Amino acid sequence: MAVVCVFLTLVVGSVVWVVSRRSRRWVLRAAGMLVGGLLAVYLIARGIAEFFIIDYANPESYAQDWGGPHLLGVFAVHTGPGLVILGAAVAHLLRRRGRQRAAVQPPQDRRAAEV
Repeated sequence: MAVVCVFLTLVVGSVVWVVSRRSRRWVLRAAGMLVGGLLAVYLIARGIAEFFIIDYANPESYAQDWGGPHLLGVFAVHTGPGLVILGAAVAHLLRRRGRQRAAVQPPQDRRAAEV
C-alpha cells in the first residue's frame, strides 16, 4: 500500500512539476517528506518488531541475520536506524521549541533597563 501511495505521489508530483514552475519547490519538498516519512516509519517499526521476532533462547535463529552471530550486533543493525531517527526527531523538536520560545518572549521593559 505504501509503495502505491509513493508511486502515485511521485506521478502527480512530476506532472505538477512539469506543468507549473511556481509549485516545483513545494512539490519536491512534499515528495521528499512523504518518502522520508514512510522510510522512517518503516525503520522504527522494524526496530520495534525485532524485539518480538527474535527467539532469545535459540541463538541459531539470529546467527545468520545482519549483525549476527551476536545478539547485540543484530539489535544494533535492526534497531539502530530507528533509534537514530527517533533521536534526530527529538533533537529537532527541542530545537524548534527553543526557537519558538525565543520568538514569543516579550521585549524587556525600558524602565527596568534605565535603572
